[in-house]
Amino acid sequence: MIAFTNFSGEMIGSMAASLNNVSWVNPSTDVLLAYYMNMSGIYTSNFPDYPPTMFDFVADDLPDSYINSVHATKVKVLEYNEEVEIVFQDTNVFDVSEDHPMHFHGHSFYVVGSGYGNFDNETDPKGYNLVDPPKMTTVSLPKKGWVAIRFKASNPGVWLWHCHYDRHLSWGMDTVIIVKDGGTLETSMRKPPPNLPPCDDLSNNKLKAFHDTFRGEVNKY
Repeated sequence: MIAFTNFSGEMIGSMAASLNNVSWVNPSTDVLLAYYMNMSGIYTSNFPDYPPTMFDFVADDLPDSYINSVHATKVKVLEYNEEVEIVFQDTNVFDVSEDHPMHFHGHSFYVVGSGYGNFDNETDPKGYNLVDPPKMTTVSLPKKGWVAIRFKASNPGVWLWHCHYDRHLSWGMDTVIIVKDGGTLETSMRKPPPNLPPCDDLSNNKLKAFHDTFRGEVNKY
């Protein structure tokens, strides 16, 4: 839920999805270009490590105060070869909890644990599979449950992490992880090709021209 105040001072809201109460906003300039060109004002690097409030995430009839999110373009920045553990916790907001297929671009990760209910940071890690965990790029976050993954940030670049349900992705259940360059050419991002086309309105013009041509063909026959 995104809450905001209209011109009359009335608090209203709209449906949204989020990670750690941050609902992703696609910027006017893509994050990859902004990061490579060191452009400011496109995104911020303060994606939160934890939810703003800890509560019974899988309870029924959660109060509205737990569901408000911010609309922002916040990314997480990792050092090269940094070892990371992420625990995804499902929530039962609006009593509509469901599975979420979470997908990470640019890396594979190990699924070291999963379960139902609220993740317990003291007891649940004791049951992690650290011997032969499955290596994946997409993992299902169970309804009213949690899943823990680990990976090494060994691929420098700008990588999208998102729910694979298109509706949730369009609502903001995604974020970007930036992996910084290592100390060598082999461990650094490649430069863009010299003939890389710029992102401008030409694509819209081409789409319109193709649509008009196609419509003409249909009318013709």
